[in-house]
Amino acid sequence: MSNSFIAKAASAALLVMANTPALAAPSCWSAELVQAAKLRQLDVLLMVGSLRCRSGTQDYRASYDRFLLRHRPLLGKVNLAILTEMRAKLGSIGALEALDQASVRMANHYGEQASYGCGDLGQVAAALAENNDEALPKAADVLVGEDVALESCPLQVAVATLPQVRK
Repeated sequence: MSNSFIAKAASAALLVMANTPALAAPSCWSAELVQAAKLRQLDVLLMVGSLRCRSGTQDYRASYDRFLLRHRPLLGKVNLAILTEMRAKLGSIGALEALDQASVRMANHYGEQASYGCGDLGQVAAALAENNDEALPKAADVLVGEDVALESCPLQVAVATLPQVRK
């Protein structure tokens, strides 16, 4: 990834963040979950962009496919980490539903609001496809920032037991 692109992306991110109220991740989620969600969101950003750009002259699906092949083990660990932490708070089915809902929100967000052009996303996908896993958190920090699509933490609601009816 060229330094000029990173500088432009960082400048754009800072400008957007300066004009947008900060969206902090809920405090009940761990820092590890928030970082994992950023990586998941980076993947979704690149995936949605590759679909949006597939019919134009800057189709980068091949670069995105190389990105996926290169980072599939890390992305799998990220999804497992998200599910593991969410499972502790939401249960197995709740965790799957929450991750699915978060992924849909991410995809809808990037589908409706094209923050980056096809050429820029193609450069990012190509560069990340050539780099090791350590490059992903920095890219996620620049491209996703603190706008992580995690819902607020679930409330623990005590369920009253119904009195047993004697027969």
